Amino acid sequence: MVDKAKAGSGVPTRIVVGTDGSETAARAVAKATALAAAVGADLIIVSAYSSRGPGGVPSAGVTLDSGWVAAAHSVAETTAEEAGTVAREGGVAEVTTLAVSGDPAEALIKVTVDESADLLVVGSKGMQSTARFLLGPIANRVSRRVACDLLIVETST
Repeated sequence: MVDKAKAGSGVPTRIVVGTDGSETAARAVAKATALAAAVGADLIIVSAYSSRGPGGVPSAGVTLDSGWVAAAHSVAETTAEEAGTVAREGGVAEVTTLAVSGDPAEALIKVTVDESADLLVVGSKGMQSTARFLLGPIANRVSRRVACDLLIVETST
């Protein structure tokens, strides 16, 4: 649990980071872990998954796609838990892992609000050669809408 005296001091107390289990996402998780451990912040690790079945068809009720959605949730949950283990091993005392249904950018924005986060950490994936001055799709979308501080970690190298 975060020291309440830090709240309002400019030092982050609740950090959210997203992961899809990729190598680039692991870099963002590592940066968020190091920062959370250094300042004693809580870390919330989010892995988003689609609630739509194959082909983008919404899964409503019990259908053949329900198994696909359950599998997607399970993978996201495992991904977040694995990152949580890394964070705990990295010295973060308070780690929460979440598997959230929906678009990754929307899920991250929602969690920052729901969890009263004061910092969101995302990777810059998508920054390449001629487009290096443009953010990746998730970083770009959250940068326009997130209501807390944002750290974009260089993950394209």
